[in-house]
Amino acid sequence: DFLCYVTPAEHLRLPSLADVRDGVIAARIAAHIADIAKGVKGARERDRKMSECRKNFDWQGQVDLSIDPERTVALLGKSKSAQDEGCSMCGEFCAIKLGKR
Repeated sequence: DFLCYVTPAEHLRLPSLADVRDGVIAARIAAHIADIAKGVKGARERDRKMSECRKNFDWQGQVDLSIDPERTVALLGKSKSAQDEGCSMCGEFCAIKLGKR
């Protein structure tokens, strides 16, 4: 199998370093999805572990398992609700948090 990456700047201009990085990350995500679809041993395990981390609000575990830890840390740092042990999307209305009461 062959997988190549495309930058956001493809056919518009020369890609910047950030464009190349984004393209590589997108290709890594696509490769992970392909591994799951092909039944590659261990591919689903990573997603299962990530789901457990999400359920437990284990932010560091999510960072460790993410395909792009640097970006994950940056996004997490911008999330006030994640800092308060809540869902980074739902805040006080998080179904997981409400279910743990």
